[in-house]
Amino acid sequence: MELVSVRVTDSPFARGRARLVGDIAYDDRPGTVEPYWFDVPEAFVSDLSVSGNPWLACLLPLAVVRGEPLRLCLPCDPSLVENAARIMEIWFRWDRRRKPIPIEVPAGPTDPGSQPREAVAFFSGGIDSFFMILRNAEESSAGGVPRFDRLLSVWGFDVPIEAAGEYARLRLRLNEAAGRLGWPLLDVATNLRAVRFREAEWGRLAHGAAMASVGLALERRFRSLCFAATHDDAGLYPWGSHPDTDRLFSTSITQVSNVGVGVPRSEKTLVVSRSEAAMSALHVCYKTSSADNCCDCRKCLLAILTLEVEGVLDRCPPLCRRPLDLDRVRRLYLRAPSYRHMYRDVGKRALAAGREDLAEAISVAVRRSRFMKPWLVVLQWLGTKRGVWRIARRLRLRTLAGSVQ
Repeated sequence: MELVSVRVTDSPFARGRARLVGDIAYDDRPGTVEPYWFDVPEAFVSDLSVSGNPWLACLLPLAVVRGEPLRLCLPCDPSLVENAARIMEIWFRWDRRRKPIPIEVPAGPTDPGSQPREAVAFFSGGIDSFFMILRNAEESSAGGVPRFDRLLSVWGFDVPIEAAGEYARLRLRLNEAAGRLGWPLLDVATNLRAVRFREAEWGRLAHGAAMASVGLALERRFRSLCFAATHDDAGLYPWGSHPDTDRLFSTSITQVSNVGVGVPRSEKTLVVSRSEAAMSALHVCYKTSSADNCCDCRKCLLAILTLEVEGVLDRCPPLCRRPLDLDRVRRLYLRAPSYRHMYRDVGKRALAAGREDLAEAISVAVRRSRFMKPWLVVLQWLGTKRGVWRIARRLRLRTLAGSVQ
């Protein structure tokens, strides 16, 4: 895999925007070049990277998944190249299929000129990111993290790049919330999830690298990139954005931090529930690919149940669009241990608050999930075996029928 060339062009999206484009060639597709791009407001064009740093970050997980050497046409920060080797070692420990690959980077200076001056926080509108910025607003230096200068929203991650109308709706809500909390909002668009990068495992491997690449694309402005931590200590497991790997995407001039590790999701939700700006703009859903929450998936229901336990669900319009159905809660399938851990935590809070109805429904869902998982793992494995895969896949679908995921 090779970064063949890099250029800056006008954006075809709208006047007043610019685009950093990298042409990527693949070893198994001779003669084919695919453009990857980052689209920013024109006021930020002078901040676009002139190094290979953003391209090393975004191409690394795909090269590892494909097992192809990675060759770049631009020099990279030596510390990032060294850290890339450490990132690959961690990924290999997590999954022995992900073997480290060679990286070829030309020698040369990577000094962007003037020293970057701003700290930026990635802002999706979810529980984790709202918690991060609310805590940052309360504390001058929360956990060693600098005070944020602006928030950054990415179009092309949760909302697909082709869904312009949906992102416009979401951006309107996020921009209003950011303004009420005292920060300007920068929107960056990227096609990473619409190109071959999508072959990298977004959840378990690639999304931290993708966020780092967006921030490093503007490395001439940003001295600090802050990602909201996904899980608390008890729920940590191999994941695309992880405290062990996120910080290793730092360079000598841009520091990457994972913020909020060690704080249970239920506690984050309580902090968020005290902010009217946050409650009016929450966007937690991963299923709809739109500006709305489905209010019916495991992630939506986790937030809904936490707010219901505290008696504040009715103050969150994005999540109270339909009545809470406890039968749907009982039929949740919580495959990941981290989700079972988070739901058990909410169940304990429900008991303490005298909401035995919520605690009972959550307990049923957790027990049901623990019972189902071993069978589903076996069926998934059999689904890859010749002669039985059709039967195994049908049985897996039947087992999951009626489950809420």
